[in-house]
Amino acid sequence: MDDLTGLMGTEWECAACGEPHRLNVRETIVGSGALMQLPGVVARHSGSRHVAVLSDERTHVAAGRRVLSLLQGAGLQVDSFVLTNPDAEGHGPVCDDTTHAQLSAELPEAPCYIAVGSGVVSDLTKWAAFDRNAPYIAVATAASMNGYASDNVAPTLRGVKTLLHGRGPVAVVGDLDVLREAPHEMTAAGLGDVLAKSVSTVDWHLNRLLFGEFFCPFCAGLIDGIEPIYMGAPEDIGEHTVAGIEALFQALIYTGFAMSIAGTSAPASGGEHLVSHTLDMMALRDGVEHDLHGRQVGVGTILGAALYGEIAAVEEATFVPPEEKATDRAFWGRFTEVVEEKHAGKRERARMAAAKMASAPELWESIRTDLAATVHAPEVVKDCLRRAGAAHRLRDIGVTRERILDVLSHCHEIRERFTVIDLARAVGILPGKAEELVDRWLID
Repeated sequence: MDDLTGLMGTEWECAACGEPHRLNVRETIVGSGALMQLPGVVARHSGSRHVAVLSDERTHVAAGRRVLSLLQGAGLQVDSFVLTNPDAEGHGPVCDDTTHAQLSAELPEAPCYIAVGSGVVSDLTKWAAFDRNAPYIAVATAASMNGYASDNVAPTLRGVKTLLHGRGPVAVVGDLDVLREAPHEMTAAGLGDVLAKSVSTVDWHLNRLLFGEFFCPFCAGLIDGIEPIYMGAPEDIGEHTVAGIEALFQALIYTGFAMSIAGTSAPASGGEHLVSHTLDMMALRDGVEHDLHGRQVGVGTILGAALYGEIAAVEEATFVPPEEKATDRAFWGRFTEVVEEKHAGKRERARMAAAKMASAPELWESIRTDLAATVHAPEVVKDCLRRAGAAHRLRDIGVTRERILDVLSHCHEIRERFTVIDLARAVGILPGKAEELVDRWLID
């Protein structure tokens, strides 16, 4: 793990890729009792003694009330805004265009905002603060996702999971006493999110080889030094030990840094994330519940790793652009038009990739030996998740065999970015081996 302390809040030219980078986060505080330092964080980074604190009903109980007490005790003017979900009683808020519009109309103006929560609260606060050109501070309540330190917002727009570029927090506070008390399902989701890096960074590098897109080795390797800690002893995460939760949370923070520095979600989001996004969209289409994002990503990472294993074994490949028809209305329903906007771009990229690989045999050798062989084996990913008590089978996330096969047939359509799903389709591994891979890796 690279020490980024001296780079926080600065711009520099990267020695690894030669491009200018910037990291908006100025400070991270992670440790037992870290909440006690929050008044000082506000004083250092907000330029004001007036803040608005956002939480939801659960995170208000977990840490929000204490945050309010600490800030008011320090003499700050504090506005509290507790997010709800008026469309789903008993459920927390969601990050979508409707909620954003409502929040924009109701949230009090303030010179600084503080998000007390995890994914949804963090993203909604980030989005609102960016709109208002105001700084915000992220106070984490669970080691559940990698977006705390990221510039990106991951909302649902017009029913489709997408990505918006915002601005990261000025500071991130992770109190290990709070994080250790989070529900285990959320902590396990965080492990799924960081394990995705094994697949996503290779997908990112793949786009450099095929399309000449930007790739930064420095960003790609930011959590390499932390990874052996949580992968070597995943039971520590399952038991919520100080060491296990601290290693996991630091990995989540540094993964967010990688996305912010690179200016793209590619270091942490590849084909495995498309599996989760598609499951979310299918649930919305069908009016049913879905599991936590990171838990679904963990299962998707097992699939991505298995696909890269199949790719590495193909010594001589035939590259044929998959026969892509117009977006399937029978499958996507009311999301068809917006999916087609992305799918049209993906069809063109699939043709370009097949032509590029067919014209350069040495490129395929590089992909299968230099890239695919670096991905963690699916059994390693699955074992890590299992030992941590995280989701590693279809039944863990409430998904049937038929449903995941539908995902593998359609998930590539929702993003233009080329991933392992598209590569497997280009060389004939998918759809032919989909059932075999699902039965081997995700049933038991």
